[in-house]
Amino acid sequence: MSDMIKMIVLDVDGTLTNGQITFVNINGVISEIKSFNVKDGMGMAEWIKSGGIVSIISGRNCDIVKHRAKEIGIQEIHLGVEDKLACLKEICKKHKLLADNVACIGDDINDINMYAFCRYSFAPSNASKINKTRASFVTHAKGGDGAVREMIDILSHIKD
Repeated sequence: MSDMIKMIVLDVDGTLTNGQITFVNINGVISEIKSFNVKDGMGMAEWIKSGGIVSIISGRNCDIVKHRAKEIGIQEIHLGVEDKLACLKEICKKHKLLADNVACIGDDINDINMYAFCRYSFAPSNASKINKTRASFVTHAKGGDGAVREMIDILSHIKD
């Protein structure tokens, strides 16, 4: 964990996943399918184990995300959020963190307002063009293919 960065903030669709949303109909019940990268999961678990905070802020509400987050030990899970920056500011207030203590990753325009707030911002290699232009770092990995782990690895080597 970086000396200065205490919390990482993650978007879900397109960041923790490849951005595809798959629906299946099983006996008349519509269910959603998502795939998560195990390297991202290990990186998040290690971040938490080293004393860091992981926050998920997503515009969509999905029980699968809650399940995966709890499996890893993430306690800040905010789904169905319209204003991600307002949510992020509340989380920072709760944990007594400054913007300088926070890094975020997101792949689309609804994540950009967090970019300007956080000390470091990351965009997966397959993020929208505007995100890649405005991010502090663009990962080599795509969303859902290790971008979050790459972010964590970069942060662990930054000497603040």
